[in-house]
Amino acid sequence: MSLVVFGSINRDVVMRVAHLPRPGETLCAQSHDLLPGGKGANQATAAALQGVPTIMLGAVGEDAHGAAMRAALAAAGVDTAAIAHVPGPTGLAYVFVAEDGENQIVIVPGANGALRAPASLPPGTTMALAQAEVAPDEVAAFLALARKAGATTLYNAAPATDEARAALALADIVVVNETELAFFLGEPEPPHGEAAVARAATRLACHPQPGHARQWVIVTLGGAGVLAHGPEGTIRLPAPRVPVVDTTGAGDTFCGVLAARLAQGAMMPEALAFAVAAAALAVQRAGAAAAMPTRGDVEAALACSTR
Repeated sequence: MSLVVFGSINRDVVMRVAHLPRPGETLCAQSHDLLPGGKGANQATAAALQGVPTIMLGAVGEDAHGAAMRAALAAAGVDTAAIAHVPGPTGLAYVFVAEDGENQIVIVPGANGALRAPASLPPGTTMALAQAEVAPDEVAAFLALARKAGATTLYNAAPATDEARAALALADIVVVNETELAFFLGEPEPPHGEAAVARAATRLACHPQPGHARQWVIVTLGGAGVLAHGPEGTIRLPAPRVPVVDTTGAGDTFCGVLAARLAQGAMMPEALAFAVAAAALAVQRAGAAAAMPTRGDVEAALACSTR
């Protein structure tokens, strides 16, 4: 049993500001930090902290940022042996975090642009997880390879772009937020209300390919929780009410923990509940990977919620 994550590795340049900058506005940051980041690396970290063997397939440059990212992933328990070193800089993400916890992010791809899908997956791979921050053709090739190898494929289709559409049909599980859901459906606005979100998720779901069960489409709703539509019908889980410090990485926490719990044999309702609880813990702390909870943290939070 192992989880393979294919995706981006970035160093996050995090600046806390009073509010997110408006067009043409110059702000003075209240603080400046260098932290681990990249959707691929974040999701691998979240998964490894749940105790599932996690292998990262990514690329870093031959610079201090690359060395720092390899060290951070290893410290979280991620297997970094397959991370490629390429000429040039490691990817960077400039993250602005407002006092209300909302964020804006600008990405410089760097080494992520050189990432290529592997020729084969490590033996024992049961779950394959990818996002849309690296070349879309390579993401599609990775997911197709994982399906051929018999692994369950989970695709966090973010950021939402026209090129990212190609991989949707290759995923057993698709995770999007409301804005991404609307984009892929060609709608000008996100759906409003639970019933509308459920209908939209049903429309996005791809018809199953031979040998594969019906696709799950999971829509993250921020502080409102999550809605999932798939083979077991529609599952709606609210998020616990918590004080929000920083929403950066909450979606990555959700995806990584969801993949980890499914790889560990949990059924979808249990895995979703675990992932929602993990994301709620993450937003109460600053940073992305630095805020991610361990499996023990999540179990303790769930135990408290049922008392």
